This record gives sequence, structure tokens and C-alpha cells, in this order.
Amino acid sequence: MSLARNLRVAFYSALSKLPGARGRRYARKRQAARKPVVQAAFDAAVKAAEGQVCIDLGANIGTYSVAMARHAARVIAFEPDPWTVERLRENVAHLSNVQVVNAAAGDRDDTVPLYRRVDFEADPALASESSSLLGTKGNVDAENLVTVPVIDFVAYLTRLDTDIGVLKIDIEGSEVALLERLLNDPICDRIDHIFVETHERSLPELAARTDALRQAARFRTHPRIEMDWH
Repeated sequence: MSLARNLRVAFYSALSKLPGARGRRYARKRQAARKPVVQAAFDAAVKAAEGQVCIDLGANIGTYSVAMARHAARVIAFEPDPWTVERLRENVAHLSNVQVVNAAAGDRDDTVPLYRRVDFEADPALASESSSLLGTKGNVDAENLVTVPVIDFVAYLTRLDTDIGVLKIDIEGSEVALLERLLNDPICDRIDHIFVETHERSLPELAARTDALRQAARFRTHPRIEMDWH
């Protein structure tokens, strides 16, 4: 990271501690300033995970699952939306080391609504990126939903019983409850790198909990956690 970018990130980080909307605005500026660096870190972590297991939570159509599959021994791709998971399966059909799990990852086993954007049918490839288990998310429609299974991710990792090279999490708001549980469970020690996209901008009620997770992540050396990915 260049000196100028370092100073800009440090400046935004300091101002992100301001209360309310001003603090959140500077947190977003910090995230944008760090984005190229975090993406480079993701790419490096995936290469370092050569021969390991990687997990993609919120795989969507498989862009990152395919990228991880070039290096990983095995990629486990979670995607709950029935339309999207079919596109995912098509996109990874040529990869013998990708396993698709048609479920959401969460903090408990359940069956719940998955909320889609109001314009989902017009452009599902684009709109599917916003689908969420949280009906209060700003860009989904509480009336446009499908029912999907949720898998208790900590229990899943415990049963899997293997080290994880990279865990990518982009689950449209559900990352908060999942991480609150995962970071307090011993199974977390078996993960090398976690990259998270947070969604407090479209779910402001999660802002305080997301900030607490971000603070906790800064003090962990293993796994290495990036809360400002993507």
C-alpha cells in the first residue's frame, strides 16, 4: 500500500469512529480506499491455499468458486437461491473439485424465506446478487420470496473436520450472526483466511454489531480476517 493510501486509510479509520451516519460514511470511504489492497490479499490467500479446502458462502453464479478451484483441492460453494444455484451448477460442471450446496449458511439449521429484489424476474442474473434472508434489507422486496434451507455453519465445519484455506462470506446481512458465532467457536482456529463483505449500509440496524466484529477482527492473528472485502 502506498504512503498516500496508508495516510488516507488511517484518516478515514479515525473518522469512522465518529457516532452515527458520519462515522459510517467514513467507514465506507475507508473500505473503498482499501479495496484494491484487500482484493490483492484475497488473490494471494487463494494461491497460498494450494491443495487446501476453500469455502464460498454466497457463491451466486460461481465467479469466486471458479477462481478458488484453480488452486484449491476442493471448493464448497453454498448458494440458496433455486434460480441462481442452477446457473452455479452449470458454471462449475467442468470442475471436479467444486461441490455445490443448495442452502444458505447461517447460525442455526432452519428453513426460512429468501427475499429477492422486486425486479428479480426482469434480470435474475443481476438481481440475484442482492437476495437476502433479511426482509428489512433496503434493496429487497418482502413480498418477493422463496423458501430455502439454512445450514448451521459451525456445526457443518465441525462435521467437515478439516483445515480451511480461505472462507469467503458474502451473504447479504447474515454474515453478522454467523460470524458472532463462528469467531467464538474453537473450529474457527482451523481457518487460515476469512474475507467478508458487510452490508450495514443496506441494513443500518446491523451497523453496531458489524463495527464490533470489525474491531474484534483487527486483534486476531489467526485466522486473518478482512471485513472490508469487495
